[in-house]
Amino acid sequence: MTPKAVPLDSVLTFEPGIRLKHDTVRDRYVIQGPEVLIELNETGTAIMKEIDGISELSAVIDRLAITFSVDPATITVDVSEFCTALVMKRVLTK
Repeated sequence: MTPKAVPLDSVLTFEPGIRLKHDTVRDRYVIQGPEVLIELNETGTAIMKEIDGISELSAVIDRLAITFSVDPATITVDVSEFCTALVMKRVLTK
């Protein structure tokens, strides 16, 4: 069963106890929480840095599109799927 994608009007925030942290040993960002450690690549880090608990996902996509000089339509599916996966893993909540 394919999970339903997070709607673009969703305001995402970190689940309680979950945080984005720079891991100096690995020199990369990780998602850290109780029994959770997810290493992020550059793209994942950029997305997670934009999750502020205030902005709708569509605004996050717009900011990322400006940052990386791409059309928002080009990255919408990828960002939505990434965030949906993190909601399913209980890292993000809407």
